[in-house]
Amino acid sequence: MNAQMRELTPIKGIRYFYPPDDAMLVFKDGKAQIPYGGMPVPLLEEDFAALDGEPSYDEVGRGIYQALRSNPDCILCEQYAALLRDAYPHFLAELASNAIMIDSKDVDVPYLDRKITCLKILALLEPENPGLPLEIGRTFLDRGMRLSALHLATVSIYRAEHFLRRAHTLAHADLKILRYLGEACYLLGKYDEAVGFWRGVAASPEELEVGGLRDRIARIEAGTLPHIPPVDYLEAIGTAVAAYQIGDYEESITILQDVLMDPVFREDFPIPEVHCLIGKGFTALDMPKYAEEEFRQALAIDPSNEEAQALLAQVEAA
Repeated sequence: MNAQMRELTPIKGIRYFYPPDDAMLVFKDGKAQIPYGGMPVPLLEEDFAALDGEPSYDEVGRGIYQALRSNPDCILCEQYAALLRDAYPHFLAELASNAIMIDSKDVDVPYLDRKITCLKILALLEPENPGLPLEIGRTFLDRGMRLSALHLATVSIYRAEHFLRRAHTLAHADLKILRYLGEACYLLGKYDEAVGFWRGVAASPEELEVGGLRDRIARIEAGTLPHIPPVDYLEAIGTAVAAYQIGDYEESITILQDVLMDPVFREDFPIPEVHCLIGKGFTALDMPKYAEEEFRQALAIDPSNEEAQALLAQVEAA
């Protein structure tokens, strides 16, 4: 038992209970039962501490649900998800509704992490469904491009690639998968692979708005590439954000200006928030003319950017 204990995934707030081999979960007022013996079961620490014999149906459900939400990649995750499906369908319905709700609005990075967790649990139960790893990959891509999480861009985008390749294995010709997998490869500097995936999209008469992809394919084939993989620029922007947050404005501006020196990256990834950050740095350094120019650059990229509009108004009113 001790050896088995060491193999289990440590999860904060969880203790593992070892039921007897013939243990049964009884529910629906005794009308249904499922065997769950022979498998260590995660329980909430407070439920484990209050045990007097075997855990109840509710205690097992609470523990499994919390364990999967804390770490959907934990040891025995497939078995826990199957038990959730068979004995606790209301928890799965809650996961699905949470994922849909999060997907329906613009949310911050912690909510994207929650969405990824929900989708990972659902994917344990539908390993042949390409839509789930596609959506996980898309969400990791989104996470990897968020300004507040750019210090983790490399990790996020490699995870995106992993799940998008899994989706591609399941649905080789799916145009959405090809588009997003090509994007992940491009961000990681795997340009030839990106072209291979994007060609499948650009050649399809069913796909709309492929002009931009065709242009990017043509640029790659002509050797017009960023000086370094785009993900490295994203990480650099993350470093600049951190420098700004600790008051090192000159360092932040220098890093961001270096990033913007690459015309290919600048064209492929027009990010108004970068110009806003440079402008705020110039404002902090009491250089309003330079700040105004950056805010106008941000608005040239996105005329509806509310932050740039407000910052420009402040500079003009000063």
